[in-house]
Amino acid sequence: MINKPLAEEIYNKALECGYDNCGIIPLSDLDDYKERLDERKKKVPQSEQFYAALDTFTKIQEQYPWAKAIIICTTWIGKYSYPQSLQGKYAKAFFLSPEGVVDSKANQEKIRFETWMSENNICWAGGKKYGALRNLPLRHAAVKAGLGIFRKNNFFYTEKGSYVELEGYIIDKECVYKQTSNLRPCAESCTKCQDSCKTRALCAPYTMDPMSCVSFWTTYGQGQIPPHLEKNQFSDWICGCDDCQDVCPYNKKHDWNDGEDFPGLNEILELAQPENIVKASNESLCEHIVPRTVDHITPENVNTLRVCAKRVLKQS
Repeated sequence: MINKPLAEEIYNKALECGYDNCGIIPLSDLDDYKERLDERKKKVPQSEQFYAALDTFTKIQEQYPWAKAIIICTTWIGKYSYPQSLQGKYAKAFFLSPEGVVDSKANQEKIRFETWMSENNICWAGGKKYGALRNLPLRHAAVKAGLGIFRKNNFFYTEKGSYVELEGYIIDKECVYKQTSNLRPCAESCTKCQDSCKTRALCAPYTMDPMSCVSFWTTYGQGQIPPHLEKNQFSDWICGCDDCQDVCPYNKKHDWNDGEDFPGLNEILELAQPENIVKASNESLCEHIVPRTVDHITPENVNTLRVCAKRVLKQS
């Protein structure tokens, strides 16, 4: 039996702990995710190996037999300003993520939400406990919960745009808290995100080839330039890429010079410049930069930052 009072209690607690929005879907709502993955592999055959790594998302019930529902929460990172010296070099979703600063107020609030669930006898997995990306297809779940929509650049959007961090939790309670998104879909004629993608990773509307994506190669790809791409297509990106989001009309109005200072970000501005990245010690990079990539660059692969910074310096 669906527990409506508990669903409302979870929703209210999530907002009290600083999330912008929250939805809850039954686990069965993700039954069609395998079909979505298969469609991606069919559209972009060269990406099959990449998407094969996501097959674990189709086996949540097998991994967690007790799971009955999924909580999905949103945090808008646009409330923070983003220094000009980082723009065009580091993806905002990395450096403005509360997860990258363990002792930040926002991160502590998320931990408070998780503690509340445990204290209220809700068995859960996800979030900071196991790493949400290893458990859930977050964007797909958020759309199912009615928190927003997909746009042509493949990013999830709320009414505030695409710069939204998602957090997901599998729980053992039968709860549902869905909303209805009234967001206007992308215009049929709009190709701004595709046009901005220098590597043509956005090969068609709602279709992305991760093996041509700058964000992939500057993180998991360890800074390599694959044979089918050229260095100049990577512009000045050191970690990630925001081009297809920044050009989007639904993000364009946002001014990143306005907003709150993100905890500790101003202190690493000098170190984050490419000429200093190449000279910095592993210890310094692992302490100050790597955590802000939110697991996209590990301490073992810290040299990825130097490889990308050297490319930027050679191009300048």
